[in-house]
Amino acid sequence: MSSKQSIDSTAKLGSSTPDCNHAPKVVAIEQVEERNHGSFSEKQRSMEERRNNSGRQSTLFGLCHRSGNKRSRDPSPQKSVHQKMASCLRLPSRSKPMWENISLPKGPMLLLRGCVGGWDWSERRSTREELASLPDWKCDVKFKIYGKACQMRRRICQYSSGGNVSYTYSGVKNMNAPEFPQILHDIKCRVENLICDCISEITKDGTDSLKNLSFPAEFIERVKSMNSDNSEKNLYNYCLCNHYRSGEEYMGYHSDDEGCLDPHTPIASVSFGITRNFDIRARKKMSDVGRPRLARVALGDGDLLLMFPPMQDNYEHSIPVQKKAVGERINLTFRRITTK
Repeated sequence: MSSKQSIDSTAKLGSSTPDCNHAPKVVAIEQVEERNHGSFSEKQRSMEERRNNSGRQSTLFGLCHRSGNKRSRDPSPQKSVHQKMASCLRLPSRSKPMWENISLPKGPMLLLRGCVGGWDWSERRSTREELASLPDWKCDVKFKIYGKACQMRRRICQYSSGGNVSYTYSGVKNMNAPEFPQILHDIKCRVENLICDCISEITKDGTDSLKNLSFPAEFIERVKSMNSDNSEKNLYNYCLCNHYRSGEEYMGYHSDDEGCLDPHTPIASVSFGITRNFDIRARKKMSDVGRPRLARVALGDGDLLLMFPPMQDNYEHSIPVQKKAVGERINLTFRRITTK
């Protein structure tokens, strides 16, 4: 264990938080000691499965949930990839998703482990391979960071609802954002249903339960409206995809604070493949002397991370280099773009 003070990742959402204007203490949400050694063997996969399926305790919503049910494999070995996707995208009644509250002061975040893209590593591997084979990946994309021209080592692509949404970041523009392919649309629907179920759980006792929560009221009202008329959820209209082909491909510190992003909707980040670290630090301010890492979250296969406003206003995040991490990772970040 490092000397950094651990943050309580199961703290209540309604708990008081210190003022963000004061320098936050250095904390670590989950310390990762380069656990991606060697090849992604059957033993490692088994360990990942036990991590995802273990009965973890969560105190989100002020309640304690413990799930001891094992996730069983589909008994039919002849299902196609799309049939598997169709079955895994429906929320099964045999287990209840256990959201973890990993919020920082003025940085609300929720984390759900291993619930997107399939219930086991083989299904999620099929999902990752299909995503990796999409025809719209771009290599060697040029961008700017702090005014300096750079070139990405990782592959990126983007998709949108109707194929008519544009998004510019770090000087990257004029990239084609075609219509969501079927597999990405299915993942988007799964994410939206999980979020709507989560908000429904939070609000089921009435508006009094919302008074201490830091989620945007406009977003909660939108979700409640979608739940009430049983219509297809449409929280997100854009997805940015990043393909890290090795542990040496990375993303530097940045904030997703572009003006075209809906100010009330959380960014939903979905990971497939090897576990990579997600580091967080405070945003630069005039009075800052140094900006150490405040938190580290290990994002694994099938994990869903929600970053609610105003996190992007107060923090930056990155995917650092992990030279000992062997294997690839695909990350999907779903966003809501405001169109004029």
